[in-house]
Amino acid sequence: MAFDYYDSDKSTDVLALLVNRSSEMFSDEPLGARSDISTHDPTLQMVDNLHLGLPEFALGLILLSVYTVIQLVAAPINLVRDSTPITYRVVRSQAKSFAPAHRMGYNFRGNYLYPGGGLPRLHYLDEGPAHAHHVLVLLHGMPFWSQSWIKIIPKLTSQNFRVIVPDLIGFGKSDKFTDYRVYNTSMHKASLKGLLDHLGLHQNLVLVGHNWGWMIGAGLAKDYPNLFNKFVILNTNNLPDGELVPQRYRNMAQFTRFAVINAFFLAFNASMNLLRELFPLSLLIKSLNINFTKEEIRAFMSPHLSVSECGGTTAFPLMVPVFPTHPEAREMREIRQFLHRSKKKTLVAYSEASLLPWISQGDFVVGNRLIFYQNLTPETTTTPFRIPNGGHLIMYDRPDVVSQLIINFVLAS
Repeated sequence: MAFDYYDSDKSTDVLALLVNRSSEMFSDEPLGARSDISTHDPTLQMVDNLHLGLPEFALGLILLSVYTVIQLVAAPINLVRDSTPITYRVVRSQAKSFAPAHRMGYNFRGNYLYPGGGLPRLHYLDEGPAHAHHVLVLLHGMPFWSQSWIKIIPKLTSQNFRVIVPDLIGFGKSDKFTDYRVYNTSMHKASLKGLLDHLGLHQNLVLVGHNWGWMIGAGLAKDYPNLFNKFVILNTNNLPDGELVPQRYRNMAQFTRFAVINAFFLAFNASMNLLRELFPLSLLIKSLNINFTKEEIRAFMSPHLSVSECGGTTAFPLMVPVFPTHPEAREMREIRQFLHRSKKKTLVAYSEASLLPWISQGDFVVGNRLIFYQNLTPETTTTPFRIPNGGHLIMYDRPDVVSQLIINFVLAS
């Protein structure tokens, strides 16, 4: 399956590329009968189409062993920890904690509101013309915050786009529940809907999501189909809906391939399940790009300097449905069904995949998930883009490329 590689050093005319494909890929008319997603499982297609060599298999089997051992160790510990009552205590990161981010150029004017429903205070950026024709909602992933968009915000507003950039509750300058068990997709969707209602934004927005930000935003799009008219997907997971069950696959060989493909995440999930708020986030961030400096890592870490500030970062990995009994599995299945039926114009951009963290550049976490979205919405999604020389946080690592792709995509018709 061919992908377009786009680099700012090349003379590729992305606008022309998008426009030329618009009649086929972005048409509002159906392009033929669509298969039902119950018989069209993009997870299986992803597994069948990804190449796995001997190194990937060997590493995957080692990581699956690590996953099993850690989960066995964590199980009795968590029986005790999770028997305690859920607490709704909220903390707020101190202003001085964000000094490293400010030194790195995060100097936008912050805005705050209480989104309703008893939710704590939410922080957001609102940049660009108030009455712009194009309004983009930029949603960060894990363990990042609005600072991750710092390099592309000025490029987008220079095109007279308005950009709304919230810190999800538990992240950035938004308030944080200390107990990871409070967090779920419904809470995040409610806070975002409260923000958009507060701003009077109800339709024809452009959703730009990275990793968990995309998955939360896609859930909101499912609940309010007229809210967004275009989607931009950046380095994100494949909407896991409880895939680690052998009966989902044709045979054990296919199931084993999926387990190997997902081994890095499973090992990470188990480590978070064991360590919870004590998980070393700085180590995780460094693994996502070998070129991050200490000052950049300190900027990313600004909101999470104490254990009490890490409820949100603990929750997101544990909110991923590994098994179909997970409480978020139904939400992910519904998002898959919505996107499979959707005719929304969609841009998908990923960095290259890598085998190992800290050694090679690329995304070792979800870099191999790009093909999933092409199979999920094959008739509505433009040809996916692979962007070289970037890590998991592709919009921060390659801002010129990503911003140009987004600008051309938004302006194309």
